[in-house]
Amino acid sequence: MIRTGKRKRSKVLTPEEFERLLDQWEGDTLEFKREMPASADLAKLVTAFYNTRGGTIIFGVADEARQLVGVTNPQGIEGGIVNILRARCSLDVMPAIEVLSFQGKEFVVVTCPQGAHKPYLASGETRPYVRIGSSNREAQDAEVRRLYVEGHEGGFEALPCRGATIADLSQPLMAAYLRQREATSGQRLGLSWEEALRNLGGLTAQGEVWMPTHAGVMLFAEDPQRLVAQAEVACVRFKGADVISYLDRRDLRGPLYQLVDDAEQFIYRHMKIGRRIEGFVGVEYREYPHEAVREAIVNAVVHRDYGRQGQRIRVFIPSTGLRAAVRRPDRSVQPGYTAAGGFAGENAAARTAVGAAQSCHRRRAPRFGQPVHRAPGHRGAPDGGGYGDAWPAEAAI
Repeated sequence: MIRTGKRKRSKVLTPEEFERLLDQWEGDTLEFKREMPASADLAKLVTAFYNTRGGTIIFGVADEARQLVGVTNPQGIEGGIVNILRARCSLDVMPAIEVLSFQGKEFVVVTCPQGAHKPYLASGETRPYVRIGSSNREAQDAEVRRLYVEGHEGGFEALPCRGATIADLSQPLMAAYLRQREATSGQRLGLSWEEALRNLGGLTAQGEVWMPTHAGVMLFAEDPQRLVAQAEVACVRFKGADVISYLDRRDLRGPLYQLVDDAEQFIYRHMKIGRRIEGFVGVEYREYPHEAVREAIVNAVVHRDYGRQGQRIRVFIPSTGLRAAVRRPDRSVQPGYTAAGGFAGENAAARTAVGAAQSCHRRRAPRFGQPVHRAPGHRGAPDGGGYGDAWPAEAAI
């Protein structure tokens, strides 16, 4: 009989999964601990799992013979784990911790994900640790280079999406993509939709099972926000220059390419249209250049850091003469760095003006890469703070 403890951080294992783990030997994704190890050893173990394939630690099992001894103070162990990891590890996402009862004994289960921003180092260590078999080893030079490549190029998008299966991906969406790809290239690909997904990085092998990656879900699931909640775009038309009252708002959901189209249409719906005379002909023009609007939205959707949970892309449109702005949660940027080049001061965010002149009737060329400045002391402008979190990357249109 297995019982889930009342005090737990999140549901990690089903009873059947827990029993199957107890039947296994220690390996590259499983570690048994009779009791709490030294803080340095726990930090090395957890970071090794983050740097490799993730893994599970079960406290209350003698690892030599898999003897079930249990723990006497599971809440104390849980608190100790949290304190050690916060003090000795720099983790972007904490592992899930669960207290389980099995055969009259208490166990603490720690589930570590594979990290999205490798390498992870334990405090006081100069090299990262990796999991090799049932051991934690210092990474060799080639492994360190691989960790940096994985952390930079693959990242969150290339990791398996927890809770997702191939059934969550839409075959009609994938088929439509393949048809468009073949029409663009003029060549027949001759691939099944699963083969195409593997080639695109939409599926990743987890043992003998192919699992959807976050990229696969965000591109080819009909409702990706059910599994990746931060893949959402909030569009707001504000009343005046403040960011408190608004006239219109839409929270956009759907595949990423649909978000681009829907956000663009939201901006066009609230965009002013002018008219000028060219020769003897009246010509209409939009408040913002079409190219600037499209590029700002595409850049935000493509370049944002989807590993940062609880943060969304936001499109701000004021009803005054201020410029519209598209904000994205950016990837790791040094404090004070601006994409326009150089450092703009302590705690300054990386902010780039992808768009340029509103006065397209003057035929100005878009000025890319210019920083967005806010007047000192001015509060509430859409290109500054307010309306939730501070966003480290911005495109002003």
